Amino acid sequence: MTGQAMAIRVRLRELLERRGMAQTELQARSRLGYSTINALYHGKTERVEFATLDAICEAVGCEVGEIIEYVPEKKRRR
Repeated sequence: MTGQAMAIRVRLRELLERRGMAQTELQARSRLGYSTINALYHGKTERVEFATLDAICEAVGCEVGEIIEYVPEKKRRR
């Protein structure tokens, strides 16, 4: 997929901003590593474990679709 925009976008930054939650608070609540949370927060990851999504959903009280979204090709080209 080199040079091609990803079809999946991580929205953790937006989610945490809406909830007024810092990355460090999410780390404490979820018990995930800070580097994992930070990579997701900045969209610098290519894969996410289901266990990671589960921990975030549990800690924040959200659905998976609030963390990641599919971006159709038409929107990626803009």
